[in-house]
Amino acid sequence: MTKATDAELWQRASAGEAAAFGVLFERYARPVYNYCFRRTGDWSTAEDLTSVVFLEAWRRRDSAVLESDSVRPWLLGVATNVVRHRWRTERRHRAALTRLPRERRRN
Repeated sequence: MTKATDAELWQRASAGEAAAFGVLFERYARPVYNYCFRRTGDWSTAEDLTSVVFLEAWRRRDSAVLESDSVRPWLLGVATNVVRHRWRTERRHRAALTRLPRERRRN
């Protein structure tokens, strides 16, 4: 049996085939996790972000166009955006906490 290419699996996933997307997840969950971990330094955060990356990939599967035969570069691009969003959210949260009166702060 020939191993399906990423492009073939992506095309099938784009058509709604969850099993094809599952194969892509199995291929790339570890590299995406490692990428997120290297950027956050926290294994729990990296796990959460990996989930978000694949959720976004599933949501955008029918509109995303692969530039190569591999899904990996596209997934890492999504991961970059997810990590940046996380940083922005944390920065905004810290800024909001500094605006609270001292007696109301809880972190």
